[in-house]
Order: sequence, then C-alpha cells, then structure tokens
Amino acid sequence: MIGLIKKDVLLMQSYLKNLLLITAMFSGLSLINENYSFLAVSLPCMFSILCFTLISYDDYYHWDAYSLTLPIDSKDSVRSKYIVSTCLLAFGTILGTALSFAVITVKDLSVPGKEVFLTAFAGFFTASVLMSLMYPIAYRFGTEKGRFVIFGIFAGISIFIVLLGKTLMNTTLRLQSIADFFTGSGKYLLIPLILIIISVSYCISCKIFTRKEY
Repeated sequence: MIGLIKKDVLLMQSYLKNLLLITAMFSGLSLINENYSFLAVSLPCMFSILCFTLISYDDYYHWDAYSLTLPIDSKDSVRSKYIVSTCLLAFGTILGTALSFAVITVKDLSVPGKEVFLTAFAGFFTASVLMSLMYPIAYRFGTEKGRFVIFGIFAGISIFIVLLGKTLMNTTLRLQSIADFFTGSGKYLLIPLILIIISVSYCISCKIFTRKEY
C-alpha cells in the first residue's frame, strides 16, 4: 500500500508545480479583487481534479493490467488513489484557507474568521463530491469518455439547481432559513455526509475495478 501511495505521489510532482503556479496567479487575482472566498472554494476543487490525472497516467502506462500480476490486492490500487486524492484535497483546503487569511490581512478586510472557515468547509465539501463522482466514472468509462460524462452530469446538476432555485423563490420556503441551518448546527451533518459519500464512491470504484477485463 505504501509503495502504491508513493507511486501516485511521484506522478503528481510535476503536475503539482503547475498547480502551485496557478495558485499563485489566483492569489494575485484575489488580492486585486479583494475576494478571499474565491481561493477558499476554488483551491480544494482544483486539487480534487487531480484524481483524473492519476487515472490518466495509469491508463497511459497500462498500470491496471500490470498491477494484476503483482502480489497486491486489486482494491489496494483504488484505495491508494482515494488516500492520495483526499490528502491533496485537504492540502488544497488548508492552503486556500491560509491564503484567504493572507488576502484579508493584506487588504485589511473586516471578515470574521468563522466565515472564512465556513467558506473553506463548503469548498472541501464540494471538492469531496467532485472527487467521489469522478473516480467511479473514470474507472467505468476511462478518462477520455469520462470527461464528457462528467460534463453532462455537471450540466444536468447546474440546470437542476437553477430550476430548484426558481421553484423555491415561488414558494413560502425561505432560502435564508436554509442557509442559516447549514451555517449553524446543520454544518455538523456535512461531516458524516462527506464520509458516507466517499465510502460509497470507494465501494463502487472497487467493484468496477475488480470486474474490469484486460
């Protein structure tokens, strides 16, 4: 397992340099626009997309077929990627939070620390959902077709959210009360929800991976 994790980390080294360069550019834009929330939300999502890169490398070098000849459990290959991706996601969240506080400090913005952490947590939750969707799709359809499938899913989700928002606006349900719930005690429900989503995604990915034919 440690060897598999090290393999994925080494594959990410060159890509991480480019990602950190993009992070520096985003930090500059946030300073100019005085918008800390962009960093807190976008960085976790950017780091979560790296899971697609990991599978792309494996597809290019036919690693999945080769791994079946090694004395390792086939599920370990999937588990190592989830571990690496989750660590990268957590790193992106911490980095985004730190840079958000830096923007607030440099620009002398009056933003409560609690608001920064809530925004970063929202980014972490969104990135976790993205990662949990991308892995099963990438294992099932491959990285090339998987990109189109994910694009279609995200387009459908966006349309659903827009229609749902319009529906809620026409009802007596107050959107502010929903927001207050998730920024209050409801935020603690998101932690077990993240664990459930990632666990279900992992189980689906393992099932797809073990049933693939090479």
